[in-house]
Amino acid sequence: MKRQIALALATALFVLTLAGPAAADPIRVMIIGGQNNHNWQRSTPYMKSLLDRVSHIEATVNNSPPRGAEPAEWDAWQPVFRNYDVLLLDYNGEAWPERLQNAFVDFVRDGGGVIVIHAANNSWPGWKEFEQMVGLLWRSPNYGWSLYVDDQGRVVREAPGEGRGMGHGSQYDWEMTVRDSQHPITADMPRNWMHKHDELYHGQRGPAENVQILLTAYSRPDRGGTGKHEPIVWWVPYGEGKVLTNVMGHVGELGCMHCVGFQTLLYRSCEWLATGEVTTPLPDNFPTADATSLEP
Repeated sequence: MKRQIALALATALFVLTLAGPAAADPIRVMIIGGQNNHNWQRSTPYMKSLLDRVSHIEATVNNSPPRGAEPAEWDAWQPVFRNYDVLLLDYNGEAWPERLQNAFVDFVRDGGGVIVIHAANNSWPGWKEFEQMVGLLWRSPNYGWSLYVDDQGRVVREAPGEGRGMGHGSQYDWEMTVRDSQHPITADMPRNWMHKHDELYHGQRGPAENVQILLTAYSRPDRGGTGKHEPIVWWVPYGEGKVLTNVMGHVGELGCMHCVGFQTLLYRSCEWLATGEVTTPLPDNFPTADATSLEP
């Protein structure tokens, strides 16, 4: 009987652990779309649907006014960043009003978390605080430093004006490589796994300071790439907060967002940015080094 009680308690504890932060205290995520050179009308609601699948995350969409909106529409847009734990940017468009830029910087500096998805790292050239907190962005070679990982696993810095330019080749299935297996987001992942049909960004530029690379992908020259291991997921500390960039997620037919690897990264990133920990387990159908895995 004692053994049965112990097993029951252990099972209950395991279930509670998988639930992440207590159900009564969900992680609050604001997803921001509204403008993008990619199809945010599909990607923004799709990412919300992914987050809605799990009980410990509460996602809200708060889109900006459309491109070319009148000043009154921007005045009416009043997102309150401090009411959330994580901001998920699916935005690449016009500059935000200064009041929102200041509120965004204060949010991160005071301990908030931000996820920058795919083309959102193209945004806002010249907004120095944003560029500092993202580290690497879609910018010209003269704009700043660039990083890649060599065949020996060493991070290489390319100086402004030198080396490769920013871009991407054709879309294909890439092999991801975990570069920090001790980080809570990538813990337990296989060292190599396949991501589904996506744009592989290369040659991103910026201040490139305090950039912690979690995952890279080999940019194949036969697909228009650089022949280098390009950063795909990285994070940068800023004040008391953290900003994580994930350049996966070109919309296409959403195949890349159907990738179980992308979805697992989304859940784990939200949890880590909000709590500093990750309890989301690696699913049994996580992709392998030989095969992609999809969960539409």
